[in-house]
Amino acid sequence: MIETNSKAKSQFVGYFGVKNYEKIERELILPTVEKFFDARNIQTFKPIDEKAAFSDLDFQTKNFDDFFAHFYEFIVDGIYKNGDNVEIPVTYCITLDEQNCSKTCEKTQIRYDEILLFDTPVFYFIFVDVKEVFKYLRDGH
Repeated sequence: MIETNSKAKSQFVGYFGVKNYEKIERELILPTVEKFFDARNIQTFKPIDEKAAFSDLDFQTKNFDDFFAHFYEFIVDGIYKNGDNVEIPVTYCITLDEQNCSKTCEKTQIRYDEILLFDTPVFYFIFVDVKEVFKYLRDGH
């Protein structure tokens, strides 16, 4: 069963529904996210707001004009100046779509992709394989 989420702006984001999502998030997804960011020496990161989740398809020319303001609000708008430093928050989105993740982290083997502002990552897609979710469930968790 695939869950729908009418809050999401994107027309291309799918949701996988399971009854005990909090446990899966706490014991499977968050450790993966923390391992990924630890390998990049990134201490501060946050998940994208659920209604702001998006797909690579949102960046196709025919879709992007309608999506740009939404993208700006949730990704770029969080940048601020702190004294002499510019603070660029790192946001991430878990994706079940491997096509959103063209890169593999050398240290963790986690599949991902990133959106850069100049040469600084501001957003990451982090792939979670649905097979790993089922393995976790089948192993009695």
